[in-house]
Amino acid sequence: MKKVKIDYFFEVFEKGLIPKIYPKISYSKIEEQLINPDYDKKLVNNPDTVYSVFFVVDYLKPEVDKRIFNLRKVNQFFKGYAIFLDDFASADAYIKYRFRSNAKGIRRRVKRLESCFQISYKTYYGAIEEEEYNLLMDCLEKMLIRRFKQRNDVSQSLIRWDHYKSIYFSLINQKKASLFVVYDNNNPIVISLNHHFHGQLFSAISSYDIDYRKFSLGSVEIYKKLDWCIANNHKSYEMGMGDLTYKREWCNHIYNFEHQIIYPKKSISAAISAAIEYLKVSFKEFVFKIAYVRYKKYKAKRKKSTVVLQEPEYQALPIIEAQYEKQYPIIDYNSAEYNFLRKIVFDFLYTSIEKVSDVRVLKVLKEENTYLIIGKSKMQKIVFETGSHIA
Repeated sequence: MKKVKIDYFFEVFEKGLIPKIYPKISYSKIEEQLINPDYDKKLVNNPDTVYSVFFVVDYLKPEVDKRIFNLRKVNQFFKGYAIFLDDFASADAYIKYRFRSNAKGIRRRVKRLESCFQISYKTYYGAIEEEEYNLLMDCLEKMLIRRFKQRNDVSQSLIRWDHYKSIYFSLINQKKASLFVVYDNNNPIVISLNHHFHGQLFSAISSYDIDYRKFSLGSVEIYKKLDWCIANNHKSYEMGMGDLTYKREWCNHIYNFEHQIIYPKKSISAAISAAIEYLKVSFKEFVFKIAYVRYKKYKAKRKKSTVVLQEPEYQALPIIEAQYEKQYPIIDYNSAEYNFLRKIVFDFLYTSIEKVSDVRVLKVLKEENTYLIIGKSKMQKIVFETGSHIA
């Protein structure tokens, strides 16, 4: 007896295909059906195969031919997170529904970013030049490396990075994937890789420049991508599995993934094999639930006990009206020598609501390891502790 394992989520969202065993799938939110052009009747007529299909999404329900097959189901431990967009005319309408009185806070984060920097947004969907693609993918890789080093964590995306980089160029040009980018001037500060499947967007890999972290770039990314989805007739924004706070905050649909075991009705050996597979899957989910809880506790302790990305210790004095000695030399906080000041400057911009074009950083000659961040009307003194100063 042959057993075929199929990752439904991967097939649908990352490969853009419906597994050949299903003649159609249904989008349950609006009862729309999608016929499978790859449906293989030869598979259906094979009495010696059991199909073990895991990570089945509940709102993109696959249908089997019940005249031929029996179906057994197991709820999986992992939950999925999605945003349904059918009832909303804009991202503003959605956040007003989802966050209610806190919706103003989301919009304020976007406006704060746009008031401090020269921000633009671009979605590469259906067309991207290879040179630009390579530059953006290299930039995203660097963001991921720095972000996960800061978190003292391992990025699963980086483990398979060469594979991802080799496939997304053609997927973007085929409208099976997209790159969403937030630019500060011409400098990418947020990059997100997304898959597209018949009006469903799956946000697959995202990262951002952590020097801008005060500006809640994750919320800005989701807000702007929701607007793009609605403007481009996308029905849902899929966040995938993984229980993270931001997913619970943003999504309006939380679901359990489903494991389906499909086997031909007329085969006794297939029924026996399917029953064994059902017991294996059920036991595996039970064990995994226990093991995963313990793993999360271990991982949390490990993060607390180890700090990888060390930042210089400093004192940021209160922001005051700009009064300073003009002869202090101006330094370039974007240069390799002084880029340790970059995040601190951006924090100043966030708090003082100054424009980056109006900001200069001066080195105080009379005081060791001391700098002034000067805006149009406000300033802040930064004093590094002895021994922690990088420059």
